[in-house]
Amino acid sequence: MATRTAQAVTVGGITPTYYAATATTGDKVLAGPRTFIHLKNGSGGSITCTVSGAGQTAYLVDNPDKAYTIAAGAEMWIPMLPEYGDPDDGRLVTFICSAVTTVTFAAVRI
Repeated sequence: MATRTAQAVTVGGITPTYYAATATTGDKVLAGPRTFIHLKNGSGGSITCTVSGAGQTAYLVDNPDKAYTIAAGAEMWIPMLPEYGDPDDGRLVTFICSAVTTVTFAAVRI
């Protein structure tokens, strides 16, 4: 499992660094209200990216996992909401892709 630091989008723009998605254990990024992952699915089939439901709602109910489907050859911006930050892991959000061959992501903060 790799932990990535969100790259800041500035007024000067950004050329983000993309990382290969990690198989089985997934990847992590610090949760934040303006933090996203930009996921690119270069594979020939759709994939599912599951964001861990760590943390709790304001009613102290555990957050559910959130699953996103990314079509073959498609891209998606996925928010790393503060509510999904694991309080026992430095407020990091874990996300796992169902397949990782030719799947890349960039962590960005606007």
